[in-house]
Amino acid sequence: MAFLAIGAALYSALFFWSDANLRRHATQNPFLRIAAAPAEVDWIILGASHALPLGFSDMPETIRQGTGQTTLTLAVPGGGPFLMRLIAERWFADHSASGVLIVLDDFGFADRRWNEPRLADSDVLPKMPADRTTAAILAHAVPRGLPWQTWAAYATGFARINDRSRLAPDTWDGEAKFDSAPRPNAAAAEARIAFLYPGPPDPEALDSGFADLAALIELSQAKGARVMIVRPPLPQAFRSALPDVPGFDSQLALLSRRLAVPVIDHSALLPDARNFFDADHLNRTGVSGWLDAGLRDMLAAPDDSDQ
Repeated sequence: MAFLAIGAALYSALFFWSDANLRRHATQNPFLRIAAAPAEVDWIILGASHALPLGFSDMPETIRQGTGQTTLTLAVPGGGPFLMRLIAERWFADHSASGVLIVLDDFGFADRRWNEPRLADSDVLPKMPADRTTAAILAHAVPRGLPWQTWAAYATGFARINDRSRLAPDTWDGEAKFDSAPRPNAAAAEARIAFLYPGPPDPEALDSGFADLAALIELSQAKGARVMIVRPPLPQAFRSALPDVPGFDSQLALLSRRLAVPVIDHSALLPDARNFFDADHLNRTGVSGWLDAGLRDMLAAPDDSDQ
């Protein structure tokens, strides 16, 4: 009994130490951002890595000055609709927003690896702070497909305690390139597409992805938030090389009509490679161009926007 008591005391100390260390040094994880966020913002921005540049550097302040709206980017690189739904559930558990902007990519609907398994990856799960509300939300997601082992690793703090990168800078590699515009690299673009679409589209992943997206939208609307979906700008060469995801466009159109959510396709808005810091992510010039070409109007006056 004494041995067990000592072990429990040591584990408890590690649990709370790892959480305190995370809150001091980490900044990027969306669940951590929620913990540090004000109770209300005008817009939360959900999506995968194509949404991240909207939160880089001074972009939130630039958006605020141009629109009068505060924004908080809660995106996860490679995060599909399953993760977006979890993040929205955590946000609306004790926060509010006037609007939810979903930066939507079809790759997250083509393969399950960008959904339930993605949460368990070493750059996501160990960076989530200890929180009873989050633990409850993850527990409710287990019947929807979240592995119980992932929930256990979070609830016990095991993933956070064993985080080998806890002392590494908590930044996404792409952020350091935000002010660059390298020459297009066909090989890099091909490798990037192969990474995002590693195999044939999975019809089950597509159906479950749209179920999660619909649940996210319905939750947001129930909380009084306006929801807008936007397809992000992509370079022309990259966009034309993307594989087709059968059924994606038709299901998105049906969901848009059923839930009265506008879908704005900006994928062809900025075709020039000078707007991107790599194969497919907007640089500072690109984000500024996106704001000028339509995003600013969407965020500033969504109720009257006909973009």
